[in-house]
Amino acid sequence: MKSFVNFIIFQIFGLAVLFVTIFFPLYFLLPVLQGGNRILLGVLIAIVVALEIIFYIIISIKTYIKPIKTINEAAKKLALGDYNVQVNLKNVDRELKLLSLNINNLANEFENLEQMRKSFVANASHELRSPLTSIQGFLQAMLDGTIEDGDRNQYLEIVLSETRRLGSLINSMLDLSRLESGATPMNMSVFDVNRLINQITRKFEPSLVKKQIGINCKFESGERRVYADKDKITQVLVNLVDNAIKYSPQNSEIDILTHIHGKKIYISVKDMGEGISKKDQMLIWDRFYMTDKARTPSKNKGTGLGLSIVKRIIEEHKEAIWVESSKGLGATFIFTLPLENSSSKESNHSDNKSDEVSNDIP
Repeated sequence: MKSFVNFIIFQIFGLAVLFVTIFFPLYFLLPVLQGGNRILLGVLIAIVVALEIIFYIIISIKTYIKPIKTINEAAKKLALGDYNVQVNLKNVDRELKLLSLNINNLANEFENLEQMRKSFVANASHELRSPLTSIQGFLQAMLDGTIEDGDRNQYLEIVLSETRRLGSLINSMLDLSRLESGATPMNMSVFDVNRLINQITRKFEPSLVKKQIGINCKFESGERRVYADKDKITQVLVNLVDNAIKYSPQNSEIDILTHIHGKKIYISVKDMGEGISKKDQMLIWDRFYMTDKARTPSKNKGTGLGLSIVKRIIEEHKEAIWVESSKGLGATFIFTLPLENSSSKESNHSDNKSDEVSNDIP
């Protein structure tokens, strides 16, 4: 709008200059001049008019036409997939500067997305190829007869394990894709998060017994009802507890705590493993990122997508998640959820029924 106003002011100013330099001399001076003087005045007026037109064209090109052309060319490059675009305009209106800044920001966003896409494709291809190569190698060895009959079951178990890993990877990729595309809408309800944590930890009893790991749940007294998507928060807790078990040494403990601060509840899952370095703490949320071998032993290798999914779910709730850890001192993952409020009470009745059903889950 401001650019349009400035353009109108510029037009009015040009008309005023033309009036002073052309109409005034023609109206007042020309009638009183004779012969050669009249011709000289006409030549001077023609020269002045020509100079004014040239000046007007130059100013228009510099102020409006050239910047708009530059922005248009940048937009065309973006449309063609060329994201190496930076528009630098000087001495232009605020709106044009703002438009050029938006073009630059858009180009940077597209460039980052393109890099993420390339990285995702490369990482996904590598992670998919690894179990497929293993499966193909063992099956080919069995068909060729290079594996003795007594070892066949052992290698078949490896093939089955790799197949399960491949399926888990594909499911995680689909989950992350659905979350990022918004294909799984939020199903908000009110539920007791302490009760949900108890239900989830009971499901991990076989793994806990196998590694001789204990879980200490320290909750705020009474019910702690939150307003969130119960299924997605279940997925978050399952992933965090599973990671805690995976990276905890035998004969150790996992602490799960909840406490209230303001209108939010803070939920933390702490393991006694090797911990995560400061460098890795910034990268563990990236897709397919794996920490060092001490944190990710090969026998417990995951998909590298779990924490990306967790972070996406928490951000979808407009809440925060972070990690506190030091090498050799374990890792604590903490996230927040909103407590029940008046706007969510209407969902209490339906959630109570679901709690009654889920109470029978072992």
